Amino acid sequence: MTAQTEKAIARILVIGAGFGGLTAATKLAQQGNVQVTVIDRHSYQLFAPLLYQVATGGLPEDDIAYPVRSAIPGVDFIRGDVVKVSMEANNVRLEDGRVLDFDQLVFAVGSGGTTFGIPGVQENALQMKDLYQARAIRNRLLQTYEDVETGLKPKESLRVVVAGGGPTGVEIAGAVAELQKSMHREFGKVAQHAAVTLVEAGPRLLPSFAEKSSAHAKSELEELGVHVMVDSAVDRMYPGDVHLKSGEVLPAGTIIWAAGVAAPAEWNVLGETDRSNRLMVSDTLRLQPNVWVLGDMAHVVGAGDSPLPMVASVAMQQGRYVAASIEKILKGEEPKPFSYKDKGQMATIGRRRAVVEMPNGIKLHGTIAWFAWLGLHVFYLAGGRNRISVMADWFWNYIFWGVGPKRPVID
Repeated sequence: MTAQTEKAIARILVIGAGFGGLTAATKLAQQGNVQVTVIDRHSYQLFAPLLYQVATGGLPEDDIAYPVRSAIPGVDFIRGDVVKVSMEANNVRLEDGRVLDFDQLVFAVGSGGTTFGIPGVQENALQMKDLYQARAIRNRLLQTYEDVETGLKPKESLRVVVAGGGPTGVEIAGAVAELQKSMHREFGKVAQHAAVTLVEAGPRLLPSFAEKSSAHAKSELEELGVHVMVDSAVDRMYPGDVHLKSGEVLPAGTIIWAAGVAAPAEWNVLGETDRSNRLMVSDTLRLQPNVWVLGDMAHVVGAGDSPLPMVASVAMQQGRYVAASIEKILKGEEPKPFSYKDKGQMATIGRRRAVVEMPNGIKLHGTIAWFAWLGLHVFYLAGGRNRISVMADWFWNYIFWGVGPKRPVID
């Protein structure tokens, strides 16, 4: 290979194997004269929108985790943690000491939960940002029934409090309510003591949705048996209860925190950030000419001068844009500014219960919205086996609803 040919091969590092990172890597790999390497601490791509179903026993874990190497054939993958990014030296350092050089860097590490500094949240609430956390919620919910039935815990332990009235909070609250209904078959003596409360600091649920959709979601949750409390900000938490700023105390055996997300704070050293630790990038998603930031890590202004939401559709569009922009850069062209195309938003509340809002103003509620939600999530799942498995699980749950959750045996 000649020196000229070697120079033509651009070394592209993609940090993060989420929606944005893998979308960018897949598109980049289709280009010529590039060497694409993806780095992530996990060896699988996590389909985070369905984590709440793992947390409530609706789906097994492997249905929403797909091997990264299978998702990006032809792309190098390194499992590891990036601990330092040097934009001056054009390299990154991994936790094991390896240093990797790059010509172009795509930074897409995603986000995690944030406690907003509220005392007791970190220590006493369960969050749901990865498989380990979803597994912890599932095990706590299910083991509590065993402990209450055998007298190891009081019946009040079956009370669940979910903090946060956005899509994640609404979805997990509805799923917990349906789980509690299904547990009557296995734990008839104690299941009647189970309850779930959803608390939201603002005046309504799903604040990014229209008021009609918010009202519909609240009504559907209450029909499922969820006690919904709005204008109810959390003040602090203890192992067995949640304190509100109003002075009210909510006893709970399980507390689930679904009130917000933020980018990892350790990367604030790379540039100016917003209050969610998102890096302030240019209109071409760059920190510097060869360093790109996308997804939940990037502060990008959308319509109405508000930052774009931290959702999968934004990350995927940015992944495709960055791949196309890098191709232009390598050809000596300058990319046009990124423009987000709103695809609408949706949230599921329970079986045959969902809200969907299209960008053209069309709003769907109920069963038709639920089927639209099912179809979209199956479409975006990675891997044919995962799609078939999820559809089979959902079909089984739809036909035989109420016979207990899909779960491993807890010893």
